[in-house]
Amino acid sequence: MIMKKKISIIALFAVLLVTYSCKKGGLLDESTLTTLNEETTFADSINTQAFLTRIYQQVGFQYDIQYLDAGGHAGAADEAVTGRYNGTQNSGVVIAFGLISKSSTNTDFTGMWSVPYQNIRRVNVLLKNIGNAPLTAATKKGMIAEARFLRAWYYFLLIRAFGGVPLLGDKVYDITEDFTLKRSTYQECVNYIVAECDAAKADLPTSLTILPQNYGRITQGACMGLKSRVLLYAASPLFNGGQYATSGEVHDLTGYASYDKERWKKAADAALDIMNTGNYSLYVDNGPTNRPGYGFYKVFQMRVNSEYLFAAMRGAQREFESFLLPQSRSGGYAFTVSQQMVDRFPMANGKAITEAGSGYDPANPYVNRDPRFANSVIYNGAPWILSGNNNAPVYTYVGSGTTDAVSGPLAFNAGYFPRKYLLENSTGNGERCWGLIRYAEILLNYAEALNEYSGPTAEVYDALRKIRERAGIAAGADGNYGIKANATQDEMRLLIQTERGVELFMEEHRMWDARRWKTAAVDFEKPIRGVKITKTGNVYNYEYVDVREHHFPAHYGLFPILASEIAKNTALIQNAGW
Repeated sequence: MIMKKKISIIALFAVLLVTYSCKKGGLLDESTLTTLNEETTFADSINTQAFLTRIYQQVGFQYDIQYLDAGGHAGAADEAVTGRYNGTQNSGVVIAFGLISKSSTNTDFTGMWSVPYQNIRRVNVLLKNIGNAPLTAATKKGMIAEARFLRAWYYFLLIRAFGGVPLLGDKVYDITEDFTLKRSTYQECVNYIVAECDAAKADLPTSLTILPQNYGRITQGACMGLKSRVLLYAASPLFNGGQYATSGEVHDLTGYASYDKERWKKAADAALDIMNTGNYSLYVDNGPTNRPGYGFYKVFQMRVNSEYLFAAMRGAQREFESFLLPQSRSGGYAFTVSQQMVDRFPMANGKAITEAGSGYDPANPYVNRDPRFANSVIYNGAPWILSGNNNAPVYTYVGSGTTDAVSGPLAFNAGYFPRKYLLENSTGNGERCWGLIRYAEILLNYAEALNEYSGPTAEVYDALRKIRERAGIAAGADGNYGIKANATQDEMRLLIQTERGVELFMEEHRMWDARRWKTAAVDFEKPIRGVKITKTGNVYNYEYVDVREHHFPAHYGLFPILASEIAKNTALIQNAGW
């Protein structure tokens, strides 16, 4: 009953949006031809609240499993290879092949710029008109704070892709107005987003005080979480004086003028502020009745949990199952998981598979792995529901006779399928949502930033131990969960980067993380690997092979501002390399 109450307002607004929105724009977009205008929309309390909900609607548009033609950012990075939609006309493949063009008309690429700005404009329309709405002062105050956060979120999506972008303030530009605006510097954009997060936070409830019927709306935690992420990105090599443009005006548009170590301190403090609230915790369930690390698996099935700071609400659905399961389970096999990703998972004792004492057995590569591996990946022989709720092995070995088997030119089948997010049943919908910012990320943000500022301190170890304990990794005699004692700063940096890759797999982080670390041009400029398994008697043999080419040139560190946008606003300066 509580669950139904918590989604009732979102569901009500969704109905209104269907009534009043068109596919292309929505309420009050310039091209919308309806009987509603600003005066009539904001003269009605329900329409006003529906207008705000429309701004929420696309917060996760890049997290969507259907984004980049169902390959998502996993296929654009090295986590996976695009599966079912694998032609060079598909946007996920275009990125993976290094074929992005500033002249692209693909809606996934144009949307990186247009969708955020459409929603920024909607926020400004709301701020301009909400004073006339028949709502209480307290309701208006809360809605304004939500809108300001959402505007900051959409600006973040812009600056992580392009660097500095034009900041519009509160102005609503009419379609007939001159829209020749220069890009703001990266520093100006970061400062603006952080200031908006701080201002919005002051007028919002916490995750503990928000009314049940408002669950899913912005809280203080969302503001603090976005601030943490923005400051972490700002401190990172790509933006902290290390941008690819080494001189000229575009240098300051795409990062800071010079490196400043103190930016890591600001990022660490922002994460620590969240940790100190006590409002969030990792969802832990390593009890004897469940498999190790079950909490890590289960949290993604839960709409309401202790871990999500900001989430995109979803109705009841089976979208992940429909798009990700292998063919033998009637799935869409949107992508298969890469060997690079599989190798990232350590062993159950926390040691890397290449590390002495890990216990890794090349003849049995899936045995005694970090429990997150089996909770994230369907591998050869892994059980999954076949009919009813009865499990049967998924076989990918050559000659298995199943539709999941690797055969001929590998093309897109790397030999593994995703399991993360998936409901462990064959019928019925889940009420999960998309966790856009969760507490595990905050702990990892803190560990990374503090290690860069102070080295591998006890606090860095403690944050990582929490992650690994919840994962179900064995504590070991030293209680370090496989983390090397007395690690150097460089060793800890690599461990944290790997830990982010494992913990945040499929959560729209890997591509952006490798870009900001400036490792993408190395990590992604190599073929996606997979496994070709053959069987002799009862013995499996493993051959690791190139599945598909993959490219990520250095200038992909920032994407191009499309030529169509520069034609409309000639004051825009293009990013380096484009």
